[in-house]
Amino acid sequence: MSRLADFCQKVPGLRGFYNFLARVHLRGVEKELRKYGLRYDDLLNEQDPDVKQAIEMLPEHEKQLRAKRFIRAFDLSMKKTQLPEEIAQKEDIWNPYLRSRIQLIRRERHRNETYK
Repeated sequence: MSRLADFCQKVPGLRGFYNFLARVHLRGVEKELRKYGLRYDDLLNEQDPDVKQAIEMLPEHEKQLRAKRFIRAFDLSMKKTQLPEEIAQKEDIWNPYLRSRIQLIRRERHRNETYK
């Protein structure tokens, strides 16, 4: 968390307002991702070496699903349409298929740096 977020969590009067804003933001992100059938982890910066390594570690099937999601999202965006609601609700947007791998990579790198 950022220093501002840490500060807002510590101040009693701001904590509730901060949590409200966080929930509103998450609902907005979820709504936008559902429009195109993307997952939250699809938004991670592929230029980050840890993210790039995590993508390389994905099983081939998961890589193909990721590519299909990007193609579908691009196609929907170009056509200025949205994914049908019944299909959009099936996608598990918050599935951390990359974040868990990124955490492992960072933990391993941190452990290697501390033992050098």
